[in-house]
Amino acid sequence: MSGIRVCIDTNVFLNVLNKEETHYPHSKEVLLSVDKGILEAVIPALVISEVMTGFYLDKRNSDAEHFLSAIITDKRNVIAPLNLDIAVSSAKVKACTGLKLPDSIILATAIKTRAKFLVSNDNRFPESYEGVRIVKSRELIEILE
Repeated sequence: MSGIRVCIDTNVFLNVLNKEETHYPHSKEVLLSVDKGILEAVIPALVISEVMTGFYLDKRNSDAEHFLSAIITDKRNVIAPLNLDIAVSSAKVKACTGLKLPDSIILATAIKTRAKFLVSNDNRFPESYEGVRIVKSRELIEILE
């Protein structure tokens, strides 16, 4: 697999699914860059759970299954399970940064999978942490250009 390895936060998917005005075009471009092979997507299992929860809460079970199928069948996606190594690392991230546990798990996943970037439109993350640069979707698209 080729492309720049990026870890993708939940909000990038939600920006696209909900067509959220502020971040939609750039988040969509991030996902299209994965489709084009420019980026290799690391998707934490937690992110899949968070996205699917919204579908299930809205009684959109078939959309949840379609989303899951699209994620797991695309060879450009690396699904990162929450394992013991990431769990321990996320505890350290949380203790050092004060991030909420889900954000700490996502950042720890980025670190442990050696992602160059963590793509998130969340302002709570630091600019970088342990070699991972945290960028908004707009910023990543600008870097790619």
